[in-house]
Amino acid sequence: MEIRKTTLLTETLFGETVAEAQMESAIPLPQGKTLERVLSAEAEAKVDEIGCRDGAVVVTGTMTLKPTVESAERLPYAFEAAAQFSHTVRMEGVTPEMNARVSAEIPACSVRREDGGLRMQATVQLRTAVFETVQIPCITGLDDARDAETQTASVTVKKRTLLGAHSLRMSEEVAAPQGMTVIGATGTPVVNGLVKGTEGMLPQGELHLSVLYGAPDGGIRREQYAIPFSDVISCEPGENAFAAATLTSLSVAIDGDGTAAVEAALSIGVYGCVSETQRILTDAYDAAGDFSCEIRRANALNYEGAWNQTVQMSETIPVPSHMKDAYLPLYAALRPAVTSATVRDGRGSIEGVLAVTVVYRDDDGMKQSFTHELPLSFETEARGTLPIVRFRAFDANLSGGGRTVSLSVSVAVEAEWYRAIAFDHVPELSAGAPRETDAGMLVWFADPDETLFSIGKRFGVPTARVRACNPTLSEPIKAGTPVLLIRAAK
Repeated sequence: MEIRKTTLLTETLFGETVAEAQMESAIPLPQGKTLERVLSAEAEAKVDEIGCRDGAVVVTGTMTLKPTVESAERLPYAFEAAAQFSHTVRMEGVTPEMNARVSAEIPACSVRREDGGLRMQATVQLRTAVFETVQIPCITGLDDARDAETQTASVTVKKRTLLGAHSLRMSEEVAAPQGMTVIGATGTPVVNGLVKGTEGMLPQGELHLSVLYGAPDGGIRREQYAIPFSDVISCEPGENAFAAATLTSLSVAIDGDGTAAVEAALSIGVYGCVSETQRILTDAYDAAGDFSCEIRRANALNYEGAWNQTVQMSETIPVPSHMKDAYLPLYAALRPAVTSATVRDGRGSIEGVLAVTVVYRDDDGMKQSFTHELPLSFETEARGTLPIVRFRAFDANLSGGGRTVSLSVSVAVEAEWYRAIAFDHVPELSAGAPRETDAGMLVWFADPDETLFSIGKRFGVPTARVRACNPTLSEPIKAGTPVLLIRAAK
């Protein structure tokens, strides 16, 4: 008897955890600048490197802070500061051979005046999922096996992979308010679609640009732009393909009367699924009992693709009781964070929080600001058993005034789905116990969950003969059902 074998290379979820890294740093002002008050601070964390070691995942990254402040002359300005962070996420049992996916968000951030500059305190939240690669030996078939009865199943293993990547540079001109200068700008790229082209995959989307302009009298005005982009990624189309874009650099400068020049760089990756399907042996027997099967249960985590949705939100935000009325809302700074992502009864529940810093002008012409947290909650059909999620917020507009302001904002929910699967396989055969070969007839009353195959295996009778002796029997067989068995003489 010849045994045909293969090895399935699968991934399993070793563990998940959420860790927090605390950051505190002094931030000097740009040379020649003064500081009267802090208006807002937009913050973003990016993971640069992930490494698994014994009992831990080591994460290094960059936190970028963009404070908008007012000088002693009551003129607003903004600048950018970056700080590196490193954090060790403890997880018992992790080994260097494993790999991890880590997303970084900032659920809490405060900036205050201190010693002629700023002091920043922030919490970086690291959502970590650790994956383990497992080699599963499987028998795929038996050749020249005398009187062998086999049971097989088709198993598909799916793994996420990077199909291709490219850096895209953008140069655009946008309309700018007359007589104003650029204070600062932020951008959020959103991929709206991915199509197959003659030269590869074509991601298409928009860079949602938010520019803060300042007037000579200290006034502030925010303008929103949607700049379309498209690119060609040289790669073969893959199953469950999707594209993700990250903004790597951005500059906006007044180009002339009524225009501003935008220079941006995007890093775009196309991800897909690599599938492997094998027909494997799940059980076998022979009438003589020459061999027996070692049946094992294996687990795998299959990549099921990405799901994206952009939701428009409208919320009313109260002005804190100790603050003056909002005469003129100016702009909002946003900081979203995921708090949980769960699956229950075929539905995915994604929860989070959106920290909104509202900047407004009061009746005395002074600029005021406060931060308010809004809950985020999204329900979707579960496309798997494990979602890896992030939020992105953009296109925020304020209106109204008095004791409340109205906020309209777009929130993009981006989730990659994985599904846990389990399957039986036979890694090895061993010598069996010889069976009785006497001819005879037996009536067996079926146990719960028995099949024609399992009954034939129990008594060493070919499955076809069990079926021939019981032509009216159908599966699943009810417990207690009489099954006729006839063993022929050798």
